[in-house]
Amino acid sequence: MTTQEEIKRRILHLLDILPPEQLEEVADFVEFIQSRRKTPLYTPVALGGLWKEVSSLSEEDINGVRREMWQSLESRVP
Repeated sequence: MTTQEEIKRRILHLLDILPPEQLEEVADFVEFIQSRRKTPLYTPVALGGLWKEVSSLSEEDINGVRREMWQSLESRVP
């Protein structure tokens, strides 16, 4: 049985001898395989109750903060 480390070494060897123009093709294929994964690459974190202490936020408060954020970002664009 081939171990995961042996497979990785084999892949790296094959990448080393592959013509440079085909490396992009390999990268695209690996990304395609990755996109078909059934499980996420990260573990979701439960954020329930994160804002429970702040019960008085209104829609207008949130919109005001968004406006400030965008203005701040727009002022940095040359």
